[in-house]
Parts: sequence; C-alpha cells; structure tokens
Amino acid sequence: MSEQTQIFLARFAQLEKLAAREAQQEESRGLMANVRVAKERNAIIRRNASDIELVAKLRNVLVHERGARFGPRYLAEPLPELVVQLDNIIQQIEKPALVVQHFQVQIREFDPDDSMVEVLHFLASQDFSQTFVRVDGALRILTANTIQRWLGRNATDELIECTVPVSQVMAYQELPGELRFASRQTTLVSALDAFDGEKHPHLAALVVTEHGRENEKPLALLTPSDLGRVSQILEGKAPC
Repeated sequence: MSEQTQIFLARFAQLEKLAAREAQQEESRGLMANVRVAKERNAIIRRNASDIELVAKLRNVLVHERGARFGPRYLAEPLPELVVQLDNIIQQIEKPALVVQHFQVQIREFDPDDSMVEVLHFLASQDFSQTFVRVDGALRILTANTIQRWLGRNATDELIECTVPVSQVMAYQELPGELRFASRQTTLVSALDAFDGEKHPHLAALVVTEHGRENEKPLALLTPSDLGRVSQILEGKAPC
C-alpha cells in the first residue's frame, strides 16, 4: 500500500466517524447512509455530499475490488488533490469556518436626521451600493434600490434636493428581507444558505452580531459580492 493510499484510507475512516456523529447513528450503518441523515441537519455535510459520495466510491474500489489477478495490490491510487479535498471536508466538519473569522468590518452607521448629501458622498467614496442607518436603536439598511426609488419619485426637471434627511429616503423601502442578522457562531456554509435566491431573493446584506439581534453592534458583514471569496475559503483556495 502506498503512503498516499494509506493516508486516504485513514482520512476516510475519520470521515466515517464524523458522519456517524453528526447523524447520531452507528458507524456500522455505512458512510453514505449516515451522510443522508446528517446532511439534513449539517449544512457542511449537505454542501459536500457529492464529493463525499465520490471518495466513498473510490474507497470501495480500493478495499473491495481486489482479486486473485492483482494479489495484494490496489487497483488505483487517490490523487493528491483528492486527499487534500478530503482533508478540507474533515476540517470543515470538525471546526467550521465562521463568518466573523473572515469578514470582520467596521460598519458606518448614519442617523435618520443625517443629510442624504453625506450619505451619497460616503457611498461614492467607498464605491458601496448600500449603507446602514440606526433607527430607534435598531440597525436598518439603506440600499441603492431604495435611493433609486426616492430619486425617481422626487426628481423635478432633472433636479433633486439632496439635503433631505435620511429618514425621508428610508420611507421608500419596499423590498422585504434586504437585511438579515445572524449570531457570532454563524458558519460560512450557513451564510451561503442565507443567500439562497429562492429563500431570500432580496437579501442585500447579512450582519453578524453577538446574538444575531438588530440592536447589537455589528461584528461582521457579508454581501453578495463576498460569496465568491466564501466559496474559495470553503474549498481551501483563498489566497493567504
């Protein structure tokens, strides 16, 4: 047995134990049987289910498809990239990556009485499409869509009065679910689920706070533009 095959089989055995733990079932039921149960409650296993099935098929070839013609030799050897991928899945299950670990940010908050001139200058300087407003202690989002509706309904002769307070523009919010909150323990995989287009079609930002409450201080921020980097982190491909 090559060292590469030995490492692969050891990692596979480790994955079997983790899947049984997450499924709360006996390991003897088999990896894929436990994966089918575990993926309903574990987003990381659900996301990696097809890759887990692939390594399970390879393991079965290695262990069960040897015969008299080949003696003790294995019919195949796992690619190094596949072993790395298996390692990555195990690491994700054992210690899931959290949003707050990778997307900490200082969020600029405006008051309802602030002038829209200040808001527009801020958005332009940072090349942002949304910002945040603290209303009666609760964090709210002000998106480009809301600003566009305000502009469209108040422009006269191609002119618009921009010195109005932020509160007037916030009144033009129409899309529900543009802002969601999550706790410090939110994983990157769960965050990807939050941006599911069918479940939350209008989500513009996911804000992480200590307990996922709108009146708490933001700790991290995730927007649709960050999802590519989230995928890279989960696949172990993010640049150092």
